[in-house]
Amino acid sequence: MSSEVSMVLQRRTAAALLFLAGCAPVATGLYDSAPIDERGMASCRWSGRFNPPVIYKESDFIRGYFEPTNLAAYRQAIQAPFTMPPRPLVRVSVLDFYGMENGPIYLESEVSVLALHEGQPGWFVLTMPVTDGDACAGGRNALGTPKVMRRITLERQAERYVGTSYARGGRTPGFTMTLQVGEPGEAAREVLRFAAPFPELNLLGGHVVKLGGGLRPAYDLERVSPAIWKVRLGEAKLDFPADPEGLLHRLGVGRPLAAYWGQLRYRYSITPR
Repeated sequence: MSSEVSMVLQRRTAAALLFLAGCAPVATGLYDSAPIDERGMASCRWSGRFNPPVIYKESDFIRGYFEPTNLAAYRQAIQAPFTMPPRPLVRVSVLDFYGMENGPIYLESEVSVLALHEGQPGWFVLTMPVTDGDACAGGRNALGTPKVMRRITLERQAERYVGTSYARGGRTPGFTMTLQVGEPGEAAREVLRFAAPFPELNLLGGHVVKLGGGLRPAYDLERVSPAIWKVRLGEAKLDFPADPEGLLHRLGVGRPLAAYWGQLRYRYSITPR
């Protein structure tokens, strides 16, 4: 698998361990980590509908990088063995896994903060809502991802993408991220270069699980691998309630720094390291 493809393989259900049932507990902290069963939604449990490995074929997503303003809350969100990085960043994503060869079709959102593990940067996942119980349970049990059941949507227009991750109950948005397609400028491209190599960091049974990370920035993926990638850069706007208990509000998520839409057409499964 190329490093370009592995860049986006960061938040998925692990292929070989999805037979595990139930929701493994994850550490509590600043973020919402409780297994929530919403009325009208499947519970966070492995159903046995699929036999491993789960195989992905096609998906698309929007991703934005933002400046945090509450560094005290940022430090509180980072759990041991992770530490504060010299350049704090918040990453927000909305993804749609609509093309599956084997496994559930589902949407996912994610809020991560940049952290250090043994001196090396990575994205520590704070919360990862999903719309499918198998994806929820598989991620929790195999990767330690703090998945919860939520309603999520991703709307696509000619020059605009809108991703919404809903709060408990599925009626009010937890956040809405809007990507307006356009050239963002060199400062945004620098952020994309900076962020590209870093893997995702999760905790499973006290051990660090790493996923993904790549060598090429997002804006270079389609040029190098046009049969696999489509990428559109843009500017992101992030809206969320001024709720004292809300994760993004507590982090003081502020100025947008870089954003893009990506579509990945590639057959793969996930093995954590």
